[in-house]
Amino acid sequence: MSNRCHLSYFRFCLCLLVVAMLSGCASRKIVTTVEDQSRVPEPTPQAQAPVTETKVSPPIPPPVVEEARVAEQPVARVPPSQQPVPQARPIPDLSDIFFDFDRFVIRDDARSGLEADAGLLKSQSGVKIFIEGHCDERGTSAYNLVLGERRAQAAALYLRDLGVPSSQMQITSYGKERPFCAEHSETCWQSNRRAHFIR
Repeated sequence: MSNRCHLSYFRFCLCLLVVAMLSGCASRKIVTTVEDQSRVPEPTPQAQAPVTETKVSPPIPPPVVEEARVAEQPVARVPPSQQPVPQARPIPDLSDIFFDFDRFVIRDDARSGLEADAGLLKSQSGVKIFIEGHCDERGTSAYNLVLGERRAQAAALYLRDLGVPSSQMQITSYGKERPFCAEHSETCWQSNRRAHFIR
C-alpha cells in the first residue's frame, strides 16, 4: 500500500513539475538577433505606377568584339531632323561602305575603301562629315533606325582608329526611310544597306 502512495505522490510531483515548466516558458520573452529578423522593403512609388504597354523591337545582335572599341571622345550623333539635308552633298572620292543583311560589322571588302577615306579626311582636316546609316526595306522602322545608327557608328569607329579625329565626324541614321534604290530585289537591298558619307 505504501508503494502505491509513493507512486501516486511521484506522479503528482512530476505533473506539477511539467505544469511549472510550461507556465514558465509561456511567460518568457523570445529574443532574436538582427540577423534573424528579415524585412521586406516597401515598394517604391515608381514600382506602384501603372505599367503601360510598350512595343519592343527585336533585339539588335551584339557587336563583334573587334568592332566594339571604347572611344575616348564619342562620335557626335545628330538626329535626322537636325541634319541640314538640302545643303548636304557627297564628298568626292569618299566611298560608301556596304553591310550584310541585319549586320553592322565592317566587311573585308569595305576596309580598303575606309582606309582611302581616312587618308583623304586626314589630309583635309577642316572638312567635317556626316556618316549616314541606311538599311533595306525589311524590318520595322524602329529596328532599322537602331541598326542604321550602329552601321554609322561602326564606320566612324573604324575611321577614328585609322587616325581621323572624332571632331570631324557626326553620325545619323535614316533606317529604311531614304532608300537609294526602290526595287524589291536583293541587288537593290544590298545597295541600301550602307554607310553614306556627306558634308
